[in-house]
Amino acid sequence: MNRDQFPVGMRVLAVDDDPTCLLLLETLLRRCQYHVTTTNQAVKALDLLRENKNMFDLVISDVHMPDMDGFKLLEHVGLEMDLPVIMLSANGNPKLVIKGITMELAIIY
Repeated sequence: MNRDQFPVGMRVLAVDDDPTCLLLLETLLRRCQYHVTTTNQAVKALDLLRENKNMFDLVISDVHMPDMDGFKLLEHVGLEMDLPVIMLSANGNPKLVIKGITMELAIIY
């Protein structure tokens, strides 16, 4: 991975209920020299965002989580703060992509 391609020092909040996926995401982001905070709960992520205004530059979240789905988290972030959100999902259902596009708030991978 060429580090020159990535802006150094971004502050990222990574959210995924799967510990393996979360660890992998954290490892990759740290290789890009990002400052990474992780949580396995969307509700906790929302609390972190609310309690630490201007602490993050980007949120990367799984779509499917047990406590609150990623789209609900995305909705709160979009209404309450000015942060880009990238949604991740292993689900290949095109309806997820369409839902994200219609919300006009997310990039889904």
